[in-house]
Amino acid sequence: MTLPSLTIGNKTARHCIIQGGMSIRIALADLVAAVANEGGAGNIGGMGIPPKELRRHIRATRAKTAGLWGVNLMFAGMLFDDLLDVCIEERVDFVTIGAGFARGPFKKLAEAGIPGVCIISSEKAARVAARTAGITAVVIESGQAGGHLGPEDPNISTWDLFPPVLAALRQHGFTGPVIAAGGILHREDIDRALAMGADGVQMGIRFAMTEESSASDAMKVKWLEATGSQVEYWSPTGMASRAITPHTEDQLPKLTQEGVHCAKCLKYCLHRDTEGHTVSHCIYTALNRSQKGDPDHGLVFCGPRVAEIDDIVSVKEVFRRLLTPVASLAETLAD
Repeated sequence: MTLPSLTIGNKTARHCIIQGGMSIRIALADLVAAVANEGGAGNIGGMGIPPKELRRHIRATRAKTAGLWGVNLMFAGMLFDDLLDVCIEERVDFVTIGAGFARGPFKKLAEAGIPGVCIISSEKAARVAARTAGITAVVIESGQAGGHLGPEDPNISTWDLFPPVLAALRQHGFTGPVIAAGGILHREDIDRALAMGADGVQMGIRFAMTEESSASDAMKVKWLEATGSQVEYWSPTGMASRAITPHTEDQLPKLTQEGVHCAKCLKYCLHRDTEGHTVSHCIYTALNRSQKGDPDHGLVFCGPRVAEIDDIVSVKEVFRRLLTPVASLAETLAD
């Protein structure tokens, strides 16, 4: 069985695979363009970079591909509005918004003629999203995703979360593409998601662990060595999140340490704005350290199935494996 195409707005990807928009300089032009050139939909991770830098990455991506790609933004980010303006000015193919919700940004995108993609994790959010103008596609993200988690149950699987949330979207009139995300790793996962009614899948860690990813080599080694992931509550966003196992809060850069200062990356920071949290870590510094090559003193996000990945390969090879039917792939591995 061949994979179906995926249309967002007026552009179509040959394959229904979206690369997760991993921020703090993981998913940048090289990775996004490589995914789009292989027929998937790429996503620049727009959180944690200033507007001028995002503009450079958008233009670099456009120079490398004519495929489908967009920008992923966190609504909780301090620079969200400025970054959204850059996306509109640069006429990106779509903008994905997660980590918080408001109707205003999607209205703004709609007025500019740019498709908005919403990331949700509950039936309640589905009812709101279905009635929000400007949302062209929806990503339903389970507790099996890496990074910050939206579901009330941070361990809920895609297979348990996706069906009721999809049903809520359809019952309230949403007719656009609905994407399954969280713990999607192999071709059989894609086939299973499509059989549940998904129009496509979003994948993060498999694309983070590629040659084109902008993660540091040291960070990629940490992923290769990881035995899985753990749900932790260290994030100053106040949200649960998933990081590699083993991993301890002690290794994270504390705001009281010399050279570690609040980056003011979030609209609301639990550690900055709540009394009693002044000794906690700066999440921007923690993630940035890992991306720059010091994961032993930083934060490394990933989903629970990271231990199933034992190689760093090209995006082209990832797509070759994902596009190979399960029976044929099993025969190839047996040989």
